[in-house]
Amino acid sequence: MKKRLAEKTLAAVLSTAVIFTATAVPAFADITSAVEGSEGAAVSVSTTTDSTATTITSGSGVVVSGIGSAVEGQTGTASSTASGSTGVTGPGAGDSMSNSASVGNVVIAGTSSVSGVQTEGEKNAVNADILGGATLTMFNSQSDSQILSCMIQTNDGSLIVVDGGFGEDADYLTSQIQARGGRVSAWLVTHPHGDHAGALYRILQNADSRYAAGLDPLITIDSIYYSMADADWYRTNDPDECTMAIALLGAFESHPTLLHTVGRGDTFQVDTATIQVLNDRYEATSDKGNNAGIVYKVTVNGVSILFLGDLSQAGGAHLLQVASPAELKSDIVQMAHHGQNGVGQEFYQAVSPSICLWPTPSWLWVSQESKYTIQTTKQWMIQLGVQKHYCMKDGDQVIR
Repeated sequence: MKKRLAEKTLAAVLSTAVIFTATAVPAFADITSAVEGSEGAAVSVSTTTDSTATTITSGSGVVVSGIGSAVEGQTGTASSTASGSTGVTGPGAGDSMSNSASVGNVVIAGTSSVSGVQTEGEKNAVNADILGGATLTMFNSQSDSQILSCMIQTNDGSLIVVDGGFGEDADYLTSQIQARGGRVSAWLVTHPHGDHAGALYRILQNADSRYAAGLDPLITIDSIYYSMADADWYRTNDPDECTMAIALLGAFESHPTLLHTVGRGDTFQVDTATIQVLNDRYEATSDKGNNAGIVYKVTVNGVSILFLGDLSQAGGAHLLQVASPAELKSDIVQMAHHGQNGVGQEFYQAVSPSICLWPTPSWLWVSQESKYTIQTTKQWMIQLGVQKHYCMKDGDQVIR
């Protein structure tokens, strides 16, 4: 789903940059009163303290930390801010419950947070040795959209890709695969929606074009693991998203030797990584395309990672019935449906993760609860005591 400016902002959508009226940066008692502005008007932040900013650089990311006291500005550390963002966010401004308020490309970190969830990117945390020599990367969207694109690199360099994102993410994903040797041992497809399977479709189409021109493909894929219905099922049961599903089925016809249809109980190995398939395609009565997704559990060097795709309430409830507690329990969980309107609290309680992967752009991270339920999901993770949160809004996320 593409971003919509009306959904990105809390108090207003601004078309101009932030103006600091003096070298001093305020110790905001109330963020919303400091940053609210009307459409088309610049925001002016006045001085309320003697503390001065180190530097304020026009047009670049500025992080202001320590809200509620004298504040220092720092440049060059706002990697968590989406380029070109024009929203105004902050506690009390409607739907903001994040740990950072932002105006344009300015991030104000450390604001009081209703959600209480602080990401590893916001902490500038240094990774400990979590995966025993393997690497898990969650790639950022190239269009500030909801996507899922993950890659596991095992100890010997073998690559496992999960989904891949939109078509416009294909070139970046291809370059990342090439940088790691250019060969994918296993490509796992959760479900054939554009924000998950579009990149794979584009890569397969590109390979066909290069084959036709007598050229080798840019990357090599050994195996694609998936479970899909026929085209008519998607036309009938998932009409809003059927275009990509039908296109992907067509692309698969040119690559039959790569394809492996999966179901519950299937297990396969890629170097030190064991991949388990926890469910069959499930045809729910609602949100049929998302709930028909496949859930994969990848265990690498003893650390388990659960990929839920866009599974929502009905699919999660069904999986709770068919999977054992041991199968569901995982160290790392990819938050279902980008963290909003996904599986229920009981499901996450069964998983009991130590680390959450949020394939979530910045506009969704602070979105209104009236449409998206991400703030509720954050509260569930707080109640579970999860301390580590890796979020796509902070750029490519790497766990080693």
